[in-house]
Amino acid sequence: QDGGSCYNCHQLSPKVAAYGTVGPSLAGFGKLRGTSPEMQKYAYGRIYNSKAYNLCSPMPRLGHAGTLNEQQIKDLVGLLLDPASPVNQ
Repeated sequence: QDGGSCYNCHQLSPKVAAYGTVGPSLAGFGKLRGTSPEMQKYAYGRIYNSKAYNLCSPMPRLGHAGTLNEQQIKDLVGLLLDPASPVNQ
């Protein structure tokens, strides 16, 4: 499990049965949205400080609050976007 506890609110992999439903499913995130530099920046920004995109978002400010460091956020962006990731299978 990741430091941000993503599974508490999101489905990441279709193969994992237990996940929260507060946030949208992220299964197939990269497959649906692509891996462009713009998408990488967007995904990083949403993880770093989701409130900058939607002030009413229930998602915590994982980077801004120091819950996740820069490398951890980059790793999550890779997990979300990499075509070989379980998220995109």
